[in-house]
Amino acid sequence: MMNHFFSQNLMSAPARIKALQTNAQCRLDKNEQSLDVDNYWKDKAIEALKESNWNRYPNADLSDIETNVAHYCGLDAGNIALSPGSASLITTLLNYLAINGKKIVITHPSYSLFEYHCNTYNIPFIPWMLNENLEFEIENLPALDAQSVLIITSPNNPTGNSIRREQLIEILQNNPETMVVIDGVYTEFANEDFTPLVKEYTNLMVLRSFSKAFPIAGLRLGYLCANEKLAGLVKKLMLPFSINAFTLCFAREVLFSPRFMAESKQKLKEIMAERERMKQAIQSMDPLRKLKVYNSDGNFLLLKVYNETDHSMLLHTLQQKGIQILNTSTFTLLKNTIRVSIGSPQENELFLNFLSTITLCEPTVKSTPNQRYFTLPRALGTNLEKTQLN
Repeated sequence: MMNHFFSQNLMSAPARIKALQTNAQCRLDKNEQSLDVDNYWKDKAIEALKESNWNRYPNADLSDIETNVAHYCGLDAGNIALSPGSASLITTLLNYLAINGKKIVITHPSYSLFEYHCNTYNIPFIPWMLNENLEFEIENLPALDAQSVLIITSPNNPTGNSIRREQLIEILQNNPETMVVIDGVYTEFANEDFTPLVKEYTNLMVLRSFSKAFPIAGLRLGYLCANEKLAGLVKKLMLPFSINAFTLCFAREVLFSPRFMAESKQKLKEIMAERERMKQAIQSMDPLRKLKVYNSDGNFLLLKVYNETDHSMLLHTLQQKGIQILNTSTFTLLKNTIRVSIGSPQENELFLNFLSTITLCEPTVKSTPNQRYFTLPRALGTNLEKTQLN
């Protein structure tokens, strides 16, 4: 009977997020912040929640939060549409666009939700493939028209790179009838913020989130930035009362308070500093280039292992050591890669110390074109100083 109602794509698809009970000592797989919100702020939100009416739906007037979000990202309140996480905006937009027969173009490889949702909902899309260096190339961009929607994740997840500002502006100016959607949830970790461009281009939407640059992934609060007319239309597509009462209490009582905002911005700087420290440490422990670490504008690093057996061994050993990372090898162009979130300094050091002790094959390129030979194994970073973690 199910065959008549549900597609083969849906029935054969694995769960996108596996419900696993884990005792991992180091969780570097979901790009969350490692340090939780201080109890002082939790208590303020809980007190506000206790004063609210749980028997009633939340107030549908979110203009006070929209005003604060707009102030945070340099826009007006009318430019903001709130949502229970940016993922909710993504699925809502994909569904509406597909139902109305729009041509959907999505950067590839990119955030896995796009492909997963399109496959399970039978939504056709055209990939805009990154080049072999995982960079955005306008020459590879599929043809766009007035019925097209182009979705770009920038900074891109899991590759970590961003589309250049001049590339985005070229796309917007050359395709004024095409809707361009930027998934910009990692914006705070990058040097470039495309959000203000929504005031210049009526065909641009930027999706943002408080789950990455703030330690509140569990609260699920995202938002869309666009010109006032676009933002108003998207609000009509969102389910009413979809942002829960606790999240609204936290947003009103804590999120935009000067002290919490200052603490969060300081933590953001520390994460970015740790990202660069980790990148440099990995590069310095790998003089023979047995793996590659990519530049990143996010709160994570993408690593490529040059040998498939080594990649499998790395995944197995990380699991044994209780260090959770994301295996990104199933992504197009990302064979033998892993994505590592930037955690606390202690978690990062645990990962670096592990990496310094593993043994990988040492690639040595011979004269034969397009062929790679390997010498005897040698440990990565054997001179890296070890630190004791409590």
